Amino acid sequence: MSGRKPSWIPKPPLKLQRRSVVTRPEGGWAIRVSHRAARRRGEGWISPRYLLRCGCCGEAVEIYYDDETLEINGVLGSIENWREILLPLLAGKKRGSRKRTARSGEIS
Repeated sequence: MSGRKPSWIPKPPLKLQRRSVVTRPEGGWAIRVSHRAARRRGEGWISPRYLLRCGCCGEAVEIYYDDETLEINGVLGSIENWREILLPLLAGKKRGSRKRTARSGEIS
């Protein structure tokens, strides 16, 4: 590999949050975010990573990324594949108009 940096090294787009026990206006704890930039190690490169930690405990999610793939907690997939899975969750879309009532458990 040449001495040039790979093209997939972006600047961190997320605001870093390193303090624990920070509350959010909507309730709950703020997710702590840290970023490790890509860097050279020997003959190769160490991939850039986001580390997302719980605001109140030590649980964490590691996200490694490059131009074409994301690895989230050891699950490797294309960016498009992760987009298909995560965007509907983040958009808040509800599938169909089926609602479950609390008392009877019937679907209306």
